[in-house]
Amino acid sequence: MSDDRYIIAHDVGTGGSKAALCDLSGRILASRFSPYETSYPRENWAEQDPGDWWEAVTRTTREVLEETSIDPGKVVGVIYSTQMIGVLPVDQAGTPLRPAIIWLDGRAQEQADKIIRWLTKPLLLAIAGGLPTGKDVIAKLMWLKQHEPGIYNETHAILEVCSYLVNKSCGEFVYDYSAASATGAFNSKKKDWDYTLFKLVRVDPTKMPKVMASHEQPGVLTKTAAEEMGLVPGTPVFTGTGDVPSATVGSGALIDGQGHIYIGSSGWIAVTVPKEVNNGRKGIVSISSADPTRHLLLSEMESAGACFKWFSEHLIPCDLECGPDMDIMDFLNEVAATAEPGSHGLIFNPWMFGERSPIPDTTVRGGFINLSLDHRGRDMVRSLFEGVALHGRWMLEGVRACGFNDVVLRAIGGGAKSDLWMQIFADVLGVTIEAVAEPQHSGARGAALIAAVGLGAYPDYVSLRNAIKIRQTFTPRSEYASLYNESFITFKESYKSLKKLYRRVNSG
Repeated sequence: MSDDRYIIAHDVGTGGSKAALCDLSGRILASRFSPYETSYPRENWAEQDPGDWWEAVTRTTREVLEETSIDPGKVVGVIYSTQMIGVLPVDQAGTPLRPAIIWLDGRAQEQADKIIRWLTKPLLLAIAGGLPTGKDVIAKLMWLKQHEPGIYNETHAILEVCSYLVNKSCGEFVYDYSAASATGAFNSKKKDWDYTLFKLVRVDPTKMPKVMASHEQPGVLTKTAAEEMGLVPGTPVFTGTGDVPSATVGSGALIDGQGHIYIGSSGWIAVTVPKEVNNGRKGIVSISSADPTRHLLLSEMESAGACFKWFSEHLIPCDLECGPDMDIMDFLNEVAATAEPGSHGLIFNPWMFGERSPIPDTTVRGGFINLSLDHRGRDMVRSLFEGVALHGRWMLEGVRACGFNDVVLRAIGGGAKSDLWMQIFADVLGVTIEAVAEPQHSGARGAALIAAVGLGAYPDYVSLRNAIKIRQTFTPRSEYASLYNESFITFKESYKSLKKLYRRVNSG
């Protein structure tokens, strides 16, 4: 596709924001990343400053424009792909009234338990498709109303990351279908809020913004936003979407029955499906896809690459020299490659900040199981890779119980750059893994392609599949099947044995 029009796509994650300058074919001309902090003011709390998101967005936009010397007038769209399931109360001007409560935050478990007692599990499964945890939006809104009533009463709109950035860009209050559906209070047939759950838990539904499709344009860049970004006022702003739907587009798994696995700070398996399918008791739910004619069957884990970040920051000696051309993740890959598959019986549980599926449990925590004096550092490192993959297998088991039968998964996210990890995933899950090219850019590329649909450059979402390239395919090795089958049994049994202990020591 030859075109001199460009899109600025932002992938706004938990650790920072990436700007990508793309053409309408999804080719990335330049990208820049800006990190920001997450604060943990109390046990189970996780918050971010919305001003940090916007500062990162504006800075990286200017940087990619400077790097490429592209005429800002040729940028025909701005779109955001962001972390999901956040709660940010704002006033009528869009000004935040408190720090953002992000997806990782599990403070509202008391409220989630209260919802289950009030409404019963069968009713919740029928209304919302799942059972709430302390990390879910409705429970967090109840917490806000109970513990910060002044802020709740002053709130004009409840936003999340994407809707806040859209509001900063064009002044409109809007949710995309995917973000709305992730609250459990969205009618996917009517494409609008379902007020039943809001009323049952006594949360004001008028504080929720209007909803639009991801590829629609709620507005254009204001003069102020354009000046901060280095763009032209009047540039179209698209509704955008969450990281899961945009990553689905970036994976190319867009046909019904096709799935992908994401390995970033968190992780998930998502399958494109024609209608909603849920297993709410296991935290496996459907959300709306960026494609308004489809849904995504989603199983999510809270800590994947985050386990490596924690390990590298706290367990690796500070004076370790990896070499001038090697970052810490490359080093860990090399160390893990020297260990035997199975890590000599060592199991790592990657539940570092609670879990979502298939064990919806905010009190569970990670750990090494079966650690002995015989184990070496390389075994611990390899068990990190294998532990995340074992949880991926548990998610896949749940997704398959919902009807997913494909034996191929597309792989995206920073973890998909590792050949070692991709082979481990293939061996542990027993499926073929297709690692896409430039997997770390899948979210931004997916967002750019969503905007391209909105601009009419593609007739539909399915046609975007051809824009995604595969860099390498990994097939499961039969000689390790029995080894990982045994590891998987131990992995699941460790949770069954320890879950009561986790609830006792972490319920406060």
